[in-house]
Amino acid sequence: MSQAEQVGDLLKQLDAQRDAYIESFRQIHELLAQNLAATTSQPATDDRILHRPSITGPRSPRPSVTHAASERRAGGRKTSAGLATLTTSSESRRTGDDSDVDADDEDLYVSVALGAEKYDEETLRSHLRAYKWNQYGAKILASVIDSPTRLQQPQLIHNKLGEAEDRSHLSHYSVYDVGADGAPLPVDFPQIEREQSKAQAIWHAIKEINQPPKERLAVGRITILREPSPMLFGAAHHTLSPHFDVDELFKHLIDVSGTSPHMHRSFDDDLRKQKSFVFSFEYFTVGSHIARFIIIIGPECVPMKWQLADQQDERKAGHIAVTRCSSVVALALTGPAIRKVRNPHRRAKNAFGFAYDPWSAWHVLNLQCYPDWHATMDIHDSTKHYVNGVEAFLTTLLGEYRDAQKRFEQIYKEITKLVTPPLDFIFNSDLRDTLLFEDSEFTYSRRYFWAYQTLGMMNDSIKLMVDAYEDTFTDDVWEGTHKTLWPLLEQNSSRNVYFKKKMASLRAKFEKEMVALRKIIEENDDRREEINGLKEELFKGTSIQESRKSVENTEVSILQGHNIKILTMVSLVFIPLTFVTSVFGMTNMPSRESYWLFGCVTVAVCVPFFVLIGSLNTTTGMRFWRAKTAALLRNIGRCLAWLISCGGRRKDDSDDEDDMSESDSGIGNGSRTQFGYRLSNAQSLRARTRPLSRQRSRALAEDLEARKEGLPAVDAVRPELDRSPSSMLAKMMMHERKRTLRYSTDV
Repeated sequence: MSQAEQVGDLLKQLDAQRDAYIESFRQIHELLAQNLAATTSQPATDDRILHRPSITGPRSPRPSVTHAASERRAGGRKTSAGLATLTTSSESRRTGDDSDVDADDEDLYVSVALGAEKYDEETLRSHLRAYKWNQYGAKILASVIDSPTRLQQPQLIHNKLGEAEDRSHLSHYSVYDVGADGAPLPVDFPQIEREQSKAQAIWHAIKEINQPPKERLAVGRITILREPSPMLFGAAHHTLSPHFDVDELFKHLIDVSGTSPHMHRSFDDDLRKQKSFVFSFEYFTVGSHIARFIIIIGPECVPMKWQLADQQDERKAGHIAVTRCSSVVALALTGPAIRKVRNPHRRAKNAFGFAYDPWSAWHVLNLQCYPDWHATMDIHDSTKHYVNGVEAFLTTLLGEYRDAQKRFEQIYKEITKLVTPPLDFIFNSDLRDTLLFEDSEFTYSRRYFWAYQTLGMMNDSIKLMVDAYEDTFTDDVWEGTHKTLWPLLEQNSSRNVYFKKKMASLRAKFEKEMVALRKIIEENDDRREEINGLKEELFKGTSIQESRKSVENTEVSILQGHNIKILTMVSLVFIPLTFVTSVFGMTNMPSRESYWLFGCVTVAVCVPFFVLIGSLNTTTGMRFWRAKTAALLRNIGRCLAWLISCGGRRKDDSDDEDDMSESDSGIGNGSRTQFGYRLSNAQSLRARTRPLSRQRSRALAEDLEARKEGLPAVDAVRPELDRSPSSMLAKMMMHERKRTLRYSTDV
């Protein structure tokens, strides 16, 4: 059997199974409708919701009771019953959520329809020309508003198949109209996308809402634009400006200001901000609300010009190219205010604000700008039923959180692959040497630094993302008792009770995502510790390698020094010869033929020089000459000290002579010495306070020591000196010693 025949048989089997599946659902639908008719014929005893008892064990899929009942009511609204609703009930029971079979009252959902709106390319052209763009809008729409010829073209939106210059062929969209039964039905134009372009299909999806002859009016709209082109950004600004401050959303897309929720704006001057709720996050993968994150750039993934991206044109092996991207999730309520709230801030500009009804018509906007094509496409489908815009907003938010977790894990895997040694590391010695020792380009140092810092920034962003959720969605928000954020006026009404059950289910899902994000933080921290260990091992190995190279360089230096020593020795041989020849070359060479004088001088000069140089080149000779040099320097120092001491003695003797001369020439009524000389008061004081010379100090010390021991004085010990003839100088020295002793005793 050929391959084509096998494919045909499989298709036939698939068609048969599909027909059997549809027939089974039809029979189940008829059976449930009969049971419902028998149940509704009994009188109702309570206006509350009819809750069916929970059924344990396996359950068969069944249609939503709400849809079947609402279809039979006279003048009732047309609902989306059928196969989608059957899948809804089975899916909700499979996941454990509250099934829609419990909600058999049509008042549980928003009943106010959105206002009709319609735009065309001419109004878009006028808007792009006349609007005063701020710096953020001008940056996003630079290729549109800065090109006059672009706005003059007949077709503003690209309408040809194939690649577009503005890359609008890579854009994607998901637009849903949510009816009175809460089911989101897609608004798509596959035929236009096949025949014209994807940009035209996106424009047709967002340019109008609730236009006749449409019978199923939308109470809410969900608009998701992924990687829109600049012109599509302008189209979104034109169609959504009545409900959102789109300039603010553009600012959050571009500005890097960290994670910041923008939810409590009831006191703002702009009415659109009072009615809208936006979340701002900064992190490194897909994020919800206003998210900035790093995405691994794949093939044909080109970031927008205003996005921060990898700037390397040539990417080496192992390089991970990343870009910082952004996403916005916002909710706008179109109904009137239901509560006036006082501003608690003392210096607030507006003393009062307003809280708006969560059961009014609504818009949910999600702008995603990340060129990785990994966004979840099934966040919204007809199997879900949203009671109001708050539930749709939180569901979109939850989908972004899940995408964020997926992208965080993706970057974690890429970094792990980048820094983890391959399997053959155990067996390949060359690979081990490559990882242990750094190369000339510092490849692994750069790699480990980038991975370590990137994981740290990811952790900071995840923490900010988790903190923003916990700080914003407090218990009173989930319970509907918050003053400004989606307050529920009638807590015990059927609609609010059912809404709080749905909120409790969403809260459990959010908490699960927070746990998963915290787990990623722990994994990133563990990986950072491993990277730090790899850095230390690389540093140790490289340090050892550098130390070994230093030893080798030292050996080379020693060898070079030895060579230089040899060269120096050879040069020193010729130095005395050069000296001698230069001396005799100055016309001192004898005229006779005998050169005995030249030879003697050469020997007398060269032989001592050679002996000195030879001895200095040995350790023993170096020690010998070092000792001789030290002894010579000591002798020179002693000689200089002796000369200095001789000079000091002469100065002391001259001072003594001056004192004697002053004593001999002193007149007036001053004091008289023991020799009969009269000194003036000034001379006496100067004599008393003059420093003692070395000889006088020595004599004074001997006399004092003799007195202490009871010995006779020096004069008594040496009578021969007193009786012997002495010179005038000796007498003067003796008299001066006595005078000094007397003066020192007085002092």
